Amino acid sequence: MKSSTFEMQFLGLIAVWFIVSAGSGCSIWSSGAWSESAFLPGSSEPSDEADQQPIAATHNSSTLTHQSRDSVSLAVEFRHVPSSELGESMWRSIDETVFDARVRQAWLTNGLRIGVLNQTETAGANPTGLDGDAQLDPVNELFAGAKILGGQPDGRKVIPLRPTRRHELPLAPALGDTETVLFQDTGGLMGRDLDAPQLLLALTAEKGPRHGQSKIQIRPEIQHGAVHQKFISSDTAVRIQAGRDRWELSELNLTWAAQPGATLVIAPVVQPSESEPTFGLGRQMLRDTDHLVDDQHIVAFLQIE
Repeated sequence: MKSSTFEMQFLGLIAVWFIVSAGSGCSIWSSGAWSESAFLPGSSEPSDEADQQPIAATHNSSTLTHQSRDSVSLAVEFRHVPSSELGESMWRSIDETVFDARVRQAWLTNGLRIGVLNQTETAGANPTGLDGDAQLDPVNELFAGAKILGGQPDGRKVIPLRPTRRHELPLAPALGDTETVLFQDTGGLMGRDLDAPQLLLALTAEKGPRHGQSKIQIRPEIQHGAVHQKFISSDTAVRIQAGRDRWELSELNLTWAAQPGATLVIAPVVQPSESEPTFGLGRQMLRDTDHLVDDQHIVAFLQIE
């Protein structure tokens, strides 16, 4: 009798351990914008999109729970910087020519600037005034070299980009209410009235042709409206996909081929002589509405680990 009771208790503990492990192991950033799409029972097909919460209000640092061996690790960091500090002194250390001139011009026309941070060896002196490995942070080195004040980090995330899977990275919180968003493409200036628009990057990663190289497809888009669900069927499964409507800005699409340690920089275009130093999507989407006095903007840093 005692032996039977002991066996029942032992099996019960194993069942509880299995349930807890399964529940916690499948959650990636449950409080953030990154999570896996839901499957219907019996489905084995992976989703091609990340399930995003209705509105990502902040950038919070998080910890990964698991990562595929074939995934590309992308560290993402956001800094809040006054527009007065985003001039040419910062861009002297950033190479914009790694991308096609036509695509770069499309970004510039819409108030956005993109480039890859030049990798420099840290000198014997400590330019950032930090101890240990912190002084090796290329973002801190960039800000110290350009003598940029402030630029406080808003959390650092490490995102596993699994090959051929679509991942969504919001660059800023969604705007409130209905906003008129203007976009300049080859056909001219167009505008749309959008509900709670939010600028984000749709990312797809794959291994590059060289050893250690990664290729990341970057497709900027603006999501808007309410979250809705739809059923996606294939030959092997039916799954549920949740998301908002998307305005794809195909004129800004680009491919980033990078080695480990490379850092991509996305920031607003600054025109110091104008009454409003930033414009277009850079001002509307990346302006920090909580710090309007010193006109702070969000600058994104994406680094291959």
